[in-house]
Amino acid sequence: MSQTIIKNGAIFIADAHENENRRHFLKFLKSLKEGEIKTSQLFIMGDMFDFFSDFCDYSLEFASEYIKLLNELGEGMEIHYFEGNHDFNLGKILKNINVYPIEKQPVNFLTQNQESVQIAHGDIFLPFIDKYALRFLRLKLFLKSINFIDKILNFKISKAIFLKLRDKNLSYKILNFREIIARHLVNFDAKFVIEGHFHQGEIIKFENSEYINIPCFAHDQSYFVVEYDKNIKFANTRGQNV
Repeated sequence: MSQTIIKNGAIFIADAHENENRRHFLKFLKSLKEGEIKTSQLFIMGDMFDFFSDFCDYSLEFASEYIKLLNELGEGMEIHYFEGNHDFNLGKILKNINVYPIEKQPVNFLTQNQESVQIAHGDIFLPFIDKYALRFLRLKLFLKSINFIDKILNFKISKAIFLKLRDKNLSYKILNFREIIARHLVNFDAKFVIEGHFHQGEIIKFENSEYINIPCFAHDQSYFVVEYDKNIKFANTRGQNV
């Protein structure tokens, strides 16, 4: 199967962590819909909500306008959504979008120059216990059971989760980030690796590869836009309409 090429002007956006007090991603989607922000290819890198799943009625209600906008946008542009650790089981909700669950990541793409690219949210290649604990939390039966109890309790569980995550610190610097990524990259096999998750917004060049970490949109509403010169480049852009 042929691999998708990353186009000039493609937008990469990550970690909006939307909640009742933070609606920047919704404004971004509306700006895309109105043509104030223009692109033909959108890469959504995960954790766009504090919590969002097909099997949580409370989060579905919260995200209803987002779902409508995303599906409308997906009719006219190419959208790739990489599920994160806060948003998952979205394949049946986002009908006009390429959705990649965590177990399908990283996903292979190509630059216009036919160079290899691998893309993931960022929370893959975890220690054994962490990996399977997160997979358990994504199980449909578990989520349906919790949702059933949550509805009986008038969504007290969901409200508590949203409240706990609402004031989480999303702006921080990882001091040894380059060393962490150097170890992380041994799990990949591509010229370029693109991830969100870490909230660093950095581009790190190594001898044989380049690592691109998409900035935390929740922090300052910035995202990366692809610009081709001789090679692929990523320009940090702060949305004027969000």
